Amino acid sequence: MSDQTPELSGLSTGQPLRYRLGEQVADLILTAIRLHEFMPGARLPSEMELCAQLGVNRMAVREGLRWLEDHKYIRMQRGRYGGAFVLDPELDVVMDRLSGRAADLRELFEYRTAVEPLVAALAAERINESELSRLNLLHKEELQEPSVIRGRFRAIDVAIHQIIAEASRNAYLVDAVQDIRVKLAPGLDLLEPSNDRRIQSIECHGKLIDCLSVQDAPGASAFMRAHIDATARAVVTALAARGIEEVQVGPR
Repeated sequence: MSDQTPELSGLSTGQPLRYRLGEQVADLILTAIRLHEFMPGARLPSEMELCAQLGVNRMAVREGLRWLEDHKYIRMQRGRYGGAFVLDPELDVVMDRLSGRAADLRELFEYRTAVEPLVAALAAERINESELSRLNLLHKEELQEPSVIRGRFRAIDVAIHQIIAEASRNAYLVDAVQDIRVKLAPGLDLLEPSNDRRIQSIECHGKLIDCLSVQDAPGASAFMRAHIDATARAVVTALAARGIEEVQVGPR
């Protein structure tokens, strides 16, 4: 990870205030956390930095941080080395966040299956050398031994999917892929570390990049479909192991 403090984006001065500023601050920071821009254990920017980045007052920042702390996304530490630190959610917290979301998850899986294979196909036709180079560097990093830590592995996965989305040259699809990832994060939090699943994910990424590099749109679409189906099955299996069996993937 870079030593530079990540910056939050998405709150423009012209955006209508549909809800309180504090809620907007919490929503933006939570999005960054779920996209692994801030990994578990990472310190968020200071209150002053957040005010400057988001263009809001200190009261709004404090309100947003308080909401995130109350909902166990961060912990506030006082003192000289204090600040807001991202929490690695415990299982009971994850299950509470997923409670009552079975139908929503099923629809999310279906939506992802409709969107991301199309994104991969378009990316195969439109990707440039710079994007391919970035994908190859990320793939090389996830292949490293010893393996990168779980949080960094998820950050790499997010980055790979975002680059592929950007390569589609369709702003609506870029937004859709990000929105899917944000909503999927609680399900991914449920998954325990698995070497088999990690290998499967890395292999799919490699095959996807190979297809993108030779402009194989059908191949890229097929490997993306296989990749997201494997993730959906893993989440469904983890939920079923904890007594939530209402979620289904694939034809019913």
